[in-house]
Amino acid sequence: MKNTLTITFAEIKSLFRERIVYSITLVFILMSMASSFIGWSTFTTANAVYKSSVVFLQGQGITNIASNPLLKISTLTSFDNLIIYISLIGALLAIIVGHHSMMHERKSGILQVLFTRPVTKKSVIFGKVLGLSITIFSIVGITALISILSSYFLPLTPLNFSDISHLLVFFFISFLYMLFFAVIGLYFAINAKSQSLALFLPVCIWVGITFILPELGTGLTPTALLNPVTLLQLPILDTFFQVSQKLLAPFSLAWHYYTISGELLGSSFTASLPILKVLMKNILQILTLLGGTFIFLFLSIKSLERFDSKGDVVNE
Repeated sequence: MKNTLTITFAEIKSLFRERIVYSITLVFILMSMASSFIGWSTFTTANAVYKSSVVFLQGQGITNIASNPLLKISTLTSFDNLIIYISLIGALLAIIVGHHSMMHERKSGILQVLFTRPVTKKSVIFGKVLGLSITIFSIVGITALISILSSYFLPLTPLNFSDISHLLVFFFISFLYMLFFAVIGLYFAINAKSQSLALFLPVCIWVGITFILPELGTGLTPTALLNPVTLLQLPILDTFFQVSQKLLAPFSLAWHYYTISGELLGSSFTASLPILKVLMKNILQILTLLGGTFIFLFLSIKSLERFDSKGDVVNE
């Protein structure tokens, strides 16, 4: 346990010495601000259209005019775009962090020196994953704080306690989703014979999970998959997609993430569901995500057993 914690703190210290971590943090902050700005811009534009329509109808002598529906929309809808940002950019950046975590040791030979000491392979992997978890959690936590603060500058109803709870749970699910890809990046950084291959293979898995599996299971085009409003509005599926949905649904982690996040934040046309209802409804999907992370964690431990004190320094 002591060795694991030592490696964890060393991993955190090493990661936060790298510019990539600060760059990722900046990207996440900008994503949060961009999502808030887009929400503000959308509301402002739609509100202007409503006011113009009211003036026009009043000019036509119509007095029975519906109230502004935008006033009933939760501020949470301003963060819809974060679902896509995190599933695309966030997952890719998590792969890079996981890749860098192990690749740095392999290239420099630090891993081989470490194995000359009384440190178990499990301690190395657990320490690194725990360090990755704390690093990613810190980045996501800062983003959550920025999102909550930015909501008070939006022309919508300020976030209440329930809204903040939904937003925090959404970011925790996002953390679990990103950690899954970080562990994938770590796994291939252990096994690949070259640095480029170690990054290429997890990106291929990311493409399959993010685009191919959801498309085969829902019938939505990649463009529709990138639209948060349509994520919960499935088309009528033909026989092929009905069969593929049943077969691939357990492995479609990106679609699970879209669904859970959409139900937590709501969309432009639906209110967010109660947290416990969302979690209980999607408990199997959440366990699948955690299961995938533990599978690659287990494989990483097994893969690291082939290393010895003579080392296996990776090539460019």
